[in-house]
Amino acid sequence: MTSQSDMVAEYEKLVELEKQYTERIQTCIKLLGDAFNIIAAKAGALSMDSVKEAAYYLHSTEIELNHVLYYIRLEKSILTNQLEIETK
Repeated sequence: MTSQSDMVAEYEKLVELEKQYTERIQTCIKLLGDAFNIIAAKAGALSMDSVKEAAYYLHSTEIELNHVLYYIRLEKSILTNQLEIETK
């Protein structure tokens, strides 16, 4: 069985990971917004295949980061429950 101090340390690690992934997702969203603005302003001067591919990769990265964030939050929720049970 895992000790309460180990669970607290794991919880703190998950909180930090959640923060990091949230920031990374926000960066992807910002970059996608910037890409859309560039496309709107300069579509005729750019290779649309390259622009679409770059936007696709940014979006794919955002999806992957959200997937990892989902599991971080799931583990954090389970750990929160275990810590609450241990303190009762």
